Amino acid sequence: MKNLFKNRKCILLICTLFILGSCQEFLEDELLSETSVNFLYSTPEGLETGVIGLYTLNRGLYEQTFWNGAIPLIVQSKSDLVFGRGGEISLFSRLAWGATLGDTGVNGGHGNYWTHYYKLVDRANGIIKGAENLTGIDKAQKNRIIAEAKCMRANSYFTLYRLFNNIFISTEPTTPENAFDKPDNKSSEEEIFALLRSDLDFAIANLEWTTPEFGRFTQASARHIRAKVAMWEGDWSEAAAQTDAIINNGSYSLEPNTAEVFKGGLSRNETLFAIQYERDVIGGGGRNFMNWSSVANCALAPGVLKSLENGGSGAAFMTLNKYVRNLLTEDPNDTRTKNTYYIFQYFFNDPATLPAGKNIGDPLDLYDENSTDRNEFTRFYQRQNPGVLKFLDEEAEPTDRNHIKNIMVYRLAETYLIGAEAHMRSGNNAKALEYINIVRNRSNTASISTIDQEAILDERARELAFEGQRWYTLKRMGVLLEYLQDHMGNDNYNQTYATGDPRLLIQEHMKNWVIPEAQINLLGPNYPQNDGY
Repeated sequence: MKNLFKNRKCILLICTLFILGSCQEFLEDELLSETSVNFLYSTPEGLETGVIGLYTLNRGLYEQTFWNGAIPLIVQSKSDLVFGRGGEISLFSRLAWGATLGDTGVNGGHGNYWTHYYKLVDRANGIIKGAENLTGIDKAQKNRIIAEAKCMRANSYFTLYRLFNNIFISTEPTTPENAFDKPDNKSSEEEIFALLRSDLDFAIANLEWTTPEFGRFTQASARHIRAKVAMWEGDWSEAAAQTDAIINNGSYSLEPNTAEVFKGGLSRNETLFAIQYERDVIGGGGRNFMNWSSVANCALAPGVLKSLENGGSGAAFMTLNKYVRNLLTEDPNDTRTKNTYYIFQYFFNDPATLPAGKNIGDPLDLYDENSTDRNEFTRFYQRQNPGVLKFLDEEAEPTDRNHIKNIMVYRLAETYLIGAEAHMRSGNNAKALEYINIVRNRSNTASISTIDQEAILDERARELAFEGQRWYTLKRMGVLLEYLQDHMGNDNYNQTYATGDPRLLIQEHMKNWVIPEAQINLLGPNYPQNDGY
């Protein structure tokens, strides 16, 4: 497929033009190019450029490398599948950051999510309004532009709602006339979900199933998000219908081998939507540290050098906890543990420092996670703990933490698991088992014969860990507090945190992120903070 960012002019101007879009009447600069804000919102070519700008802007959250690249991993860090060992990202997983009004993680972390997605919404609103008002444009082109922008808006509002709960919605772009209007109350759930349904239904009706430019929203990704929205509403039949439509259409299929799902640029039949990068291309995006945070620093062990086979450069700031590791090793044939999705074994590869009795190619097995010696189990978690390979850039230097790798957002395996749950809750256990077993069998695990919510959650943990979906799923099902109290972190390491055991610190109200004080202050005086803060 074509790259979304190839053969496009003026990519470097997009964000600047968007920023200036609301201030055009206040500036009197001489126009030195044919690309202007007027061009952007009032011509077909400008609107096409604006849509590309949405994807560029959406990618920005993943390119933030301050705090050792913690920002794009905050949602993952808060789940029940994560062990936070060090670095800023572990402060979120252990509730030292992001749990109280005014703390560093709220201001710098939560604040990034709030401003990022509201900025996307505003840009999408401008494109939608501009396209709706534009005459003399081909109807199909016009509707596709609006559909992509509405899909981006829906995805952004859906993310904001699931994170912050008390959000406000608007379909009007910012203008000089309304720039200082302040919402004084949150939007109702009815208003929010009505807009989500409307936007996504329009996208479904006006987008093709596939796109020649990898990285764009399609009818399939719109249906996938629509199914997720329906699950939040408890509309099982709608969710089942949407997942069935994607699966039965035939445009998408699971990769036969788990080793291929996250390889290369992710441009394959399983991918529904991915954040796209392109190496050495203007406008192709920058680095991230997501892999570095998620694999062990095995090279600190004698006899081991950094290599792509050992997961590349790692810091083990945030890796798989014992709970999800136990789920993954229930079936010894599970290929997801065979250095495909997850790296469960690092290998000796340095003859110069090889310990006595070890051979090149043997698995690293020097440390005991169950030791009563804190130094011993700490070394295990830093150097030997199983990690995540879903962000590994196979073209990176093994010693380099900077990776340029497309990031999976939505894929067909999750579609199957959403469908399995939707059919189960609709009373169609046969179809639910069919769907969940397709995912299980792809990873060489045996079929199951009974299904319930726990089976769904267990398989979602195995298949989707670290893809940013777990926290939302637990919250939707109403079991977030229960699962975090049972599983977050690791037993022995939890006792070493200066801030206390996060399983004892977690509280029900934390299911909604605190709205940063800086954002609350920009809203009306009566705008409600989430309960508990």
